[in-house]
Amino acid sequence: MNKKNYGILILLSVFWLLPELVNAQSDLQISKVFEKYGSRKHVVMVEMSREMLASYNMTLYKSISIKEDPSAVEFVRNCLSKDKEGAKKIKQVMKGGELVSAYYQLNKRGKDNRFILFRSDPLNVVTLIYIETEEETDNIVNMLLKKKQ
Repeated sequence: MNKKNYGILILLSVFWLLPELVNAQSDLQISKVFEKYGSRKHVVMVEMSREMLASYNMTLYKSISIKEDPSAVEFVRNCLSKDKEGAKKIKQVMKGGELVSAYYQLNKRGKDNRFILFRSDPLNVVTLIYIETEEETDNIVNMLLKKKQ
């Protein structure tokens, strides 16, 4: 193969992989939460830049906090109920028969571990976090739960 063919092959490979990289959590139901609520009032959505991700040894971080929308809590719970199938429950808290807090480890995507964190409170504030990282579960738990000095 000549240099031109290698260039075309590399370009085709990039275009073939690009949708996979851009829509990393698109195979999950929680992607609908980010799509549906991401630009609404009373919502804070965060996606970390590559520089920030590298400092935490992550490949993807997305979070969303939704206030003053009781229907959002139920929508997120419904999405989670589908995504947690086959996932490892690291922590799950139920109150009055309803999920109020959860931490799930999903099946790996390539070399990355995938995590979903969920929390809702009595004031109908719901927070959802999705992380992809090469880090192991214990390292992520320690990082997320360590107290600020």
